[in-house]
Amino acid sequence: MTARYQKTGYLTGDFRLFYLTSAEERDFQSHYHDFHKLLYFGSGSVSYYIEGKTYQLQPDDIVLVPAGEVHRPVIHSGAPYKRLIAYISPAFFEQYQTQGIGLARCFAHCARRGSHVLRIQRFRESRLYPLLRELMHAAGEEQGAFPAAELALYRRTVLLQFLLLLNRALDGGDVSFPAAAGANPQVRQALAFINRHLTEELPVGRVADACYLDRSYLMHLFRRETGYTIGAYITEKRLFAARTLIQAGTPVTDACLRSGFSSYAAFYRAYRKKFRESPKDSRSQSFDPV
Repeated sequence: MTARYQKTGYLTGDFRLFYLTSAEERDFQSHYHDFHKLLYFGSGSVSYYIEGKTYQLQPDDIVLVPAGEVHRPVIHSGAPYKRLIAYISPAFFEQYQTQGIGLARCFAHCARRGSHVLRIQRFRESRLYPLLRELMHAAGEEQGAFPAAELALYRRTVLLQFLLLLNRALDGGDVSFPAAAGANPQVRQALAFINRHLTEELPVGRVADACYLDRSYLMHLFRRETGYTIGAYITEKRLFAARTLIQAGTPVTDACLRSGFSSYAAFYRAYRKKFRESPKDSRSQSFDPV
């Protein structure tokens, strides 16, 4: 697999906030993260591709990308692309889940509805909008206005409030889930089959048979729509699954087998190539800059 398709971004703590503006047309490459991503779309002309689905974003849309899902934005014009991004580690959600607080419900809710985008009615009149503005401010706040510990607490407090109210909005029902536009149903079928059977033997012919497609046709279509070969996509998903298991304390050999690799040697080579460290080294560091 070439460097074009890789894990990007990094996270060394529980979360990071960014408020960004891009003014030029740009076609980002497909990538994934080891952490969850929440994006608020402020303005621009942007399509967002996630796991074979394409969403045409509208201002005030909230995009939720779970860890390990392949995605990319496509900027269509020179109109400023403004967005707030929160990188959120699985550990961030887990520490509150142990207290009975399900901050990740928004991600689970989207998964049940088959969408990655939330569109909240009258968003700018809601209690979420002032918190969204505060998150933008928190993302741009430099150390100096606050001591480092206070700045970290300020950002965490605002993010927690935003997530709590976002989940309340979902519970209240004032939210729609825009359908993906332009998603190829055959590729979506192949992606769904691969993810359901990831730990099993998955030769290309089996995937093609499950989709009732010619093998060569599916290979061409899959690469055109996702940027990945079928084999590379399967390897990426298995590596992410193995890394997650290892970081959770699963023995390396067990993680190899449980994520679908039949050869430890092949797993080890692929793991080192992808993450630039051995599987055992992943235990002590959850997120690595790339």
